[in-house]
Amino acid sequence: MNLLPRVSRIRTSAILLRASALLVVGVVLSAGELAAQTTAILTGRITDRQTGQPLSGARISVPGTGQGTVSRSDGTYRLSLPAGRTPVSVNSVGYSPRRDTVTVAAGESPSRDYALERGITELNAAVITGTRSHDRTVLKSPVPVDVLTPTEIRQTGLVETSQIIQLLAPSFNFPRPTIADGTDHIRPSTLRGLGPDQVLVLVNGKRRHTSALVNVNGTIGRGSTGVDLNAIPASAIERIEILRDGAAAQYGSDAIAGVINIILKSDESTDLEYQVGSSYTNLKGLPGGKKLTDGDVSAVSGNTGKIFRENGFLHVTGQYENRGSTNRSRPDTRVQYFTGDARNADPLLNNQGLHFRQGDSRANDVAFFANSAIPAFSNGAQIYAFGGISHRNGQGAGNWRLPSNNNTVRDSTFYPNGFLPMINSTIGDYSGTAGVRGDVRGWAYDLSTVYGHNLFDFDISQSVNPTMGLASPKDFYAGSLKFGEWTSNFDLVRTFPIGAAPLNVGIGVEARRDSYGVVEGEPDSYRDGGVKVLDGPNVGAQPTPGSQVFAGFRPTDAGNYSRTNYAGYIDFEASPLERLLIGLAGRTEHYSDFGSATIGKVSGRFELFPGYAIRGAFNSGFRAPSLGQNFFSSTATNLLPINGVLTLVEVRTFPVSSGVAKALGAQPLKAEKSENVSVGVALQPLANLSITSDYYRILIRDRIVFSGNFGGTAMTNFLAAQGFPGVGQARFFTNAINTRTNGLDVVTRYALDFGARGVTGFTGGYNRTETVVTHVDSTPPALSAQNATLFDRLERSRIEEGQPHKTVSLTLDHTIRRFNVTLHTTRFGKVGSRGASIPALDQTYKARWITDANVTIPLLRHLGATVGVNNIADVYPAENIPANNNSGIFPYNGISPFGFNGRFTYVRARWER
Repeated sequence: MNLLPRVSRIRTSAILLRASALLVVGVVLSAGELAAQTTAILTGRITDRQTGQPLSGARISVPGTGQGTVSRSDGTYRLSLPAGRTPVSVNSVGYSPRRDTVTVAAGESPSRDYALERGITELNAAVITGTRSHDRTVLKSPVPVDVLTPTEIRQTGLVETSQIIQLLAPSFNFPRPTIADGTDHIRPSTLRGLGPDQVLVLVNGKRRHTSALVNVNGTIGRGSTGVDLNAIPASAIERIEILRDGAAAQYGSDAIAGVINIILKSDESTDLEYQVGSSYTNLKGLPGGKKLTDGDVSAVSGNTGKIFRENGFLHVTGQYENRGSTNRSRPDTRVQYFTGDARNADPLLNNQGLHFRQGDSRANDVAFFANSAIPAFSNGAQIYAFGGISHRNGQGAGNWRLPSNNNTVRDSTFYPNGFLPMINSTIGDYSGTAGVRGDVRGWAYDLSTVYGHNLFDFDISQSVNPTMGLASPKDFYAGSLKFGEWTSNFDLVRTFPIGAAPLNVGIGVEARRDSYGVVEGEPDSYRDGGVKVLDGPNVGAQPTPGSQVFAGFRPTDAGNYSRTNYAGYIDFEASPLERLLIGLAGRTEHYSDFGSATIGKVSGRFELFPGYAIRGAFNSGFRAPSLGQNFFSSTATNLLPINGVLTLVEVRTFPVSSGVAKALGAQPLKAEKSENVSVGVALQPLANLSITSDYYRILIRDRIVFSGNFGGTAMTNFLAAQGFPGVGQARFFTNAINTRTNGLDVVTRYALDFGARGVTGFTGGYNRTETVVTHVDSTPPALSAQNATLFDRLERSRIEEGQPHKTVSLTLDHTIRRFNVTLHTTRFGKVGSRGASIPALDQTYKARWITDANVTIPLLRHLGATVGVNNIADVYPAENIPANNNSGIFPYNGISPFGFNGRFTYVRARWER
């Protein structure tokens, strides 16, 4: 093997890291004491003049320079100014801007408070994502950024963070998988039609760890490991910024589709909220129809904050949510017992039961988050810390085991009439961040470290290990998955005045360590007890070892794995001309397990004339294979078409490094490589109207995907010879494909101010995304010999058709003081699915409009109530064709982007001061 390219990359990384460090030291020293002696610190608070409430996210800047900052949730801000007479601009969405002139002497710390008047002349939210400058806004950014405001988040009436983002951002997709093992409990989400692991999630600008779960069943995001957004309580969130552009050169691996930055609350307000709701829907498919109420949701949350000393705060949040399961399956009309069994004629035992549970899993969540900072030194430096802990208990159903199934123990003490096994999850998630930030010699510095950990325990109930016969337990501990990530950063930012065009410089280094582990289950959950089928026509046959629905992790599956990576970056933003902004970023990373990557980004914005600008960017990116994709292995039960009949099959996932995977042609995983081009316009033709439109094109090479399932008699015999009796199919991860994604995002905001009669706002969003597979690697000879395909039609359809190509989101709201009415509708475009090798299973599911509404009414001075209905028209996705519905049992497909629970009604009470 030629090692020269790898050695060259390592040397390049080392040289760039050394250059970054030398540049940091050199520039800091060159600034000298002069910079420290010619600046002042302006502090103060931004409030709503009408109510006196603090305004978060207000932008305080020095016009014509890169100097600026954003107010925190308590309205406070801190801004470095040059000595002398300086103009200051204050802007906040929904308020008329303020202009002021401040005269300061070097070393002073004056204070200025600003009370803003409500109005519609400012629709341009300040942003901190995608830039290291302090004066960026949505319309002044060279790349598209969405800002989901506190008001918009609250007006959705939703309590799950992922559902809130989906409702407000049309480029974000959050389907509702069902009967998908662990994926029922941590549901994946996507941005711009790419994978859950191709979007980077930040909290307060710091990298968020992913979950330990690898999605291995037939869902959107199959083969990926994403961030569990619902582990972050929605009540703790101040705002959410979504960067819809590749940003790996700025933030590192995973930021191919974009970045989601969740900003936590930091104000001194106190509130308490309680919400209850249920799905109240017409259950289709039963004679005459039937009204159904299920999926009960109850949630309570509380926030409180305290401002102490100058520039210090503490804000804490607690949230509890209990979500009941839903079931949209239909009666099981199949013959349940062996041919000739008299029980087949008994209507109480056969052809009557709702044996399956197709719908949301049950979930019980509790979470606590905190966000804090204190001034630490006389020079204004600030020590900050934030983080949280969440705990979730869940229960999801598997597939019904017929009493005639080989994997059923039919003794009267077990399951003579069949059984529905359950996967019970216990998910623990915690994270903590600590750092210090301040200014030294003209440089803004931020030194931080963050650790995050996710643990997923599998407990199986109402099950059996059929190879143990009558000695089998019914409940099993099947093992655990765990993931930890420790990231440390040192960042420096400074603005250099170059005539009338400031140069903003960002530079930094990062070190990260990932750890991943698989914990074996109790022996009864995976072992072969030696007992064959005890009765029936298949007596003496080999049943599948292990607990039914989810076999425990074996000792050979278990292990602990880790890797480290180091990175350095340089980021420049400058305005060589008054109306021209140019950004350049470069980053290099070295991973201990796969090598190095050096990538870059260039972006620009040109203002043709006031209110009309064109913008665009080009960036290269990469995504390192996750440790889970490298080392995960397990056995899962899938409902798959075998000879045109949906059949329960045991499927084994093999790591690419295992002997079995190598024998089937698996190759070591390598990093994905990407190129991202975007071009668009940002318009504000009227003071109360803004429009952005951005086209993007994303090319990904060596994309990491899950292979198709390899089956057949020869494969079954091969797996049995390798020590896996009863397992019918195999699969592994592979860099098998290249993809191309083309898309268009359009966002419009419009507002009308009626004075004492309130303000009406309109937000419209449109996303068009189409991904095509442009290359598929050849099937290895070992698989071809068994008539298997490395990447089949079904896997291709998940990428090309499994997510909506077109999504439209429209929101209309009217606010009069504390009274609000909101109407929202979303058109989810069509989605499709194909059979792995059977065209008769191909199906397209038509587009649907889903409309929601709520009304918030003030009851007392500090108390308000909200009544709302989601999916007012009780819309369901198109039903499965007979070949896909398992004898009429499963009417809906889990790829539906809005689920299939039907109408949901809720009531919420909120007390705040």
